[in-house]
Amino acid sequence: MEPFAPPTGPLNWIETLARLPVATIVFTMAVCIVVRLGVAPLQSRPARFFNNLLDAIIYAGILVYLIIRPYLVQPFYIPSESMVPTLRVGDVVMVGKFSYRFSEPKRFDIVVFRAPDWALNPWQTPGKTDFVKRLIGLPGDVIEVKAGEGLYLNGKQLNEPYLNGVPQYSMKIIDGWVYEYNDFGDIWKGGEKTMRQPVFDEAERQKVLRTPSQPIPPGKYLMLGDNRNNSSDGHHWGLLDANRVVGKALFVFWPLNRIGPANRTELPKVE
Repeated sequence: MEPFAPPTGPLNWIETLARLPVATIVFTMAVCIVVRLGVAPLQSRPARFFNNLLDAIIYAGILVYLIIRPYLVQPFYIPSESMVPTLRVGDVVMVGKFSYRFSEPKRFDIVVFRAPDWALNPWQTPGKTDFVKRLIGLPGDVIEVKAGEGLYLNGKQLNEPYLNGVPQYSMKIIDGWVYEYNDFGDIWKGGEKTMRQPVFDEAERQKVLRTPSQPIPPGKYLMLGDNRNNSSDGHHWGLLDANRVVGKALFVFWPLNRIGPANRTELPKVE
């Protein structure tokens, strides 16, 4: 598990408002409508002001929580160093939920997705916790990581300018499982309901060491953090189901000195 820094101060309010349950929003608007109907017959200036205020709250709630948040965009707070240097702890990014409604995610997109339950910290809520990582592997891609060298895509080494250091682990994908291993003979696996589990079975160990990395299965993505050596990502918990994707990180809008596109470096060129 990677270090986690919850939002504080104004960011805590932003995060809380951004994640209010729809049931809470509907109940709040229903209360506002009932109060609005009760105040409507009054003709005093304070009553008219209060009516207008309630109208604004109701219309804003419908627009933001029932249209914009579910279908268009939503802010997302960066709580860990997994995506350093591209995204830093405390950044707030705007996530485009419309981005993948008409097209598939692209390699090297920075993607927000619903985290697998087995990848969560104890205090995080299953089914309601989002992660942000870079999409590295698409279905059909053959991905391998070699410690001290870097990542190989379909047999060719990638130049990844966004990385915070060369990965110090090796990784293969075999039979839909993600295997991490090192020069000391340690092997771990990640996948369905499995988070960096040590591999002790000798037959499986030999298979990992002797078998070339295999293509990513249909409907799966490999998600990795830019801070490869300090990121709890796909090399720990396995491949991501495509239906868990929430949206594409578009730009950073907080803090003010960090305003700019989410992808800030030249992306690798793939032939």
